[in-house]
Amino acid sequence: MTLGIDLEQFVTDPYGTGIQRVLHQLALHWPDEIPASFIVPMGDRFAMLTCQQASQLLALAFEPAGAQDDLRVRVRQYLDQLKVTTVALGELLALHDGWFLPEVSYLPSVLQRLEIFARCVPTTMIGYDVLPMTEPGNYRFAPGTAAMVSQYFRMLATVDRVVAISEYARSEILDVLRRDRGLVTVVAHPGADHVTAVRSADRAAGEPVRFLRVGTMEARKQPRELVEAFCAAVDAGAYAELIFVGRPSASDSSINRTLEQAIEGGYPIRWVRQASDEQVYRQMAEADLFLSFGTEGYGIPVLEALVLGTPVIYDGIQPAAALMEGKGALWYPAVDPQALSGMFTAFADRSAVRALHLALGQSSVPTWQRFVSTVAQISIGRAQSQ
Repeated sequence: MTLGIDLEQFVTDPYGTGIQRVLHQLALHWPDEIPASFIVPMGDRFAMLTCQQASQLLALAFEPAGAQDDLRVRVRQYLDQLKVTTVALGELLALHDGWFLPEVSYLPSVLQRLEIFARCVPTTMIGYDVLPMTEPGNYRFAPGTAAMVSQYFRMLATVDRVVAISEYARSEILDVLRRDRGLVTVVAHPGADHVTAVRSADRAAGEPVRFLRVGTMEARKQPRELVEAFCAAVDAGAYAELIFVGRPSASDSSINRTLEQAIEGGYPIRWVRQASDEQVYRQMAEADLFLSFGTEGYGIPVLEALVLGTPVIYDGIQPAAALMEGKGALWYPAVDPQALSGMFTAFADRSAVRALHLALGQSSVPTWQRFVSTVAQISIGRAQSQ
């Protein structure tokens, strides 16, 4: 069986996000015994990339770069210089016994192709993140795209096989999208061993405890609540600093303003809006504690922080953190603003920080090889469970 893996969404709109991290690791670790082609459009034909070519293409998303347009140019330049086989759509159908859409896409061409293959061969998708039905504030759909958005979620509910990145994502797909429970819907946990386990020297006892939060300023991740609770804790005497790494909110500018006002007000808060992978990992390794609050479909940064030796405090729907509970991740119920402020106060004490460091269990972090192996086996129908 030869599998076609659709990469048109990445080529059209490349970003260095968690989903692209998954794509890159799929290409890097795809098992040799399961033949696969990574498919990208080239004019009115389709290029069939090898795993090595696809991994080099996807790695571009994680290299230091300037504006988003520059990345699109580099992606196209890479594809233009490849010596690769191209085929028409009919040949694409003839050459592949299965079709796999590994990322979220509302592109009509991607979804129409998925539907064409679904009539002929087994189809597989990866189920990510929370759904717009559950977290509508997290989604901004351009006018005129409703039909394609609806089609994407309909396909997620009806394709032959779905690999969800967490039990939470699986339950969303089954319960909210009402996917038939007789269809294959399994869980495979993404890894974090793309990060080298290196820990910076522990911060001096006289320095403020450094809290770190990584991710876009989305309402579901509670950045506003974290800012307000931190400021209250500092006002009450907590000796700490808070660092945010992530892009501004595109859906709620008031979140961005809350953070900016706190910084302008002199609170010990820093906001790094753009950072390379290397810069993010340095921040993780130099932090005392990593924060993950609100709702996550999974949470790869949680695992990255643990690999780098930084304990995690979390609350809400946090599948990756819950997976590592007691192994460096600590659930701290922040049921109200006072409780969240109390968290900052409690862990501004370095003795509390040291206790969390002693519980670190980096060896328990999921691996990419196991994730990709599960995905590959499911995609060709060789396994029905984790």
